[in-house]
Amino acid sequence: MPTLVLPDGASPARQPTSVRLQIVEPSPAPPDGEGWLHEIKHDGHRLMAIVDAGGRLSLVSRNGYDRTEAFGAPFSTLVAAGHDLVIDGEIAVPDDRGVTHLDFLEDAISRREPHRLVYYAFDLLHIDGHDLRRCPIERRKDVLRQVLDKARCERIIYVDHTIGYGRQLLEAVRRIGAEGIVSKRLGSMYRGRSRDWLKTKCHETGMFVITGFQELGEGRLEALFVAQERNGDLAYAGQVRFGFTGKGLWAELDRLRAGPPRKGVVPVEPVLRANIKFFGRRGRFIRDGVLLGLC
Repeated sequence: MPTLVLPDGASPARQPTSVRLQIVEPSPAPPDGEGWLHEIKHDGHRLMAIVDAGGRLSLVSRNGYDRTEAFGAPFSTLVAAGHDLVIDGEIAVPDDRGVTHLDFLEDAISRREPHRLVYYAFDLLHIDGHDLRRCPIERRKDVLRQVLDKARCERIIYVDHTIGYGRQLLEAVRRIGAEGIVSKRLGSMYRGRSRDWLKTKCHETGMFVITGFQELGEGRLEALFVAQERNGDLAYAGQVRFGFTGKGLWAELDRLRAGPPRKGVVPVEPVLRANIKFFGRRGRFIRDGVLLGLC
């Protein structure tokens, strides 16, 4: 295998056994200009992959838990490639269009179907005795792409990017029903918390009917349950967080109780309409719904 040319900023170092993850900060819109690269945001679990040339693999979750046994299936080819590596990425399950949703991952785990797992690799922090975290993001990604191309890992996908065109990529992602995009400042290092990595989620707003709620006790709401009108009927559409907008809503819902709780959900007369912001759908159900107000 030809020797990889390491970027400026690579420094000799032992392979780390844990890494402080680069934080991705929320942003209402992608940053403008040519100073940013933009990637599709995959909907799964953040996972640090630590591989050594001797064939050992360690997968570490965002919270520092060992997830090697649960998510190791996609990595067999990479483990045999003969590199020491530390890769940052997302373990997820795509549908037949390549769109990922957390529900798909949870379904694959519950059904014990590891063949559905895919690792989306978006950054390389260490390779063969060299720490790359002080190298520019675009150079780290270039080395990562070369490693994965040569290893021919069928179920480890390099997360490609565009430079500029963040708003156009977000709109394309919105059309296919994916979660959003991540924007990364060109030339930036991997340094934990900063505003160098920004995430913009696709969101929509819509009108829904409140059909029930969960409560933590008198006067305290936990969640709302909403439905959407379709062909003259109400079709369940999912749960909604209420936030500060829902303050004082419990009393109004309490007056509209339509029977005893069923599986922890209190049904109400379907007379209240709510404006909801949500971040795409999982099937017919809205994802990450937030109450904006009553109508």
